[in-house]
Amino acid sequence: MRAWKAVVLLNLALVVGVGWGYLFWGLRAARLERELGAARAAAASGVEREWQVEGVVRAILPEINVLVITHGEIAGYMPPMTMGFRAAAPKIHEGVSVGDAVRFTLRGTPPNVAITAIRRTP
Repeated sequence: MRAWKAVVLLNLALVVGVGWGYLFWGLRAARLERELGAARAAAASGVEREWQVEGVVRAILPEINVLVITHGEIAGYMPPMTMGFRAAAPKIHEGVSVGDAVRFTLRGTPPNVAITAIRRTP
C-alpha cells in the first residue's frame, strides 16, 4: 500500500471517530442541560412543594436539628445523594436511629426545604 493511501485512510478514520464522539457528547450535553433547566425552573418557581422520599439515616445531629440521609431521586428537585436535611420540629428525629431505612416527607420552597414527617420502613 502506498504511503499516501495509508495517510488518507488514517485521516478518514480520525475524522469519522472525532465526529461521532462529538455528536454523542453534544447530544448528552443537551439532555443534561434540559434536565438542569427543568430542575432550576422548579426550584425558582417560588411555590411550596412536598415530596415523599425514601432513604437511609446516616447521622442525626440534634444540636443543630439536622438529619443526614442517603436518599433516592427527589423528582423535579435533586438526584440521589447523601445530604443533611433540616427538621421542621426538634422532636422529629426521636423515632429513628442511624442506619434505619426511612420514608420521609420533605416540604418547602426549594432550596429552603425541611423534613416534616419521618417513619421507619421495614
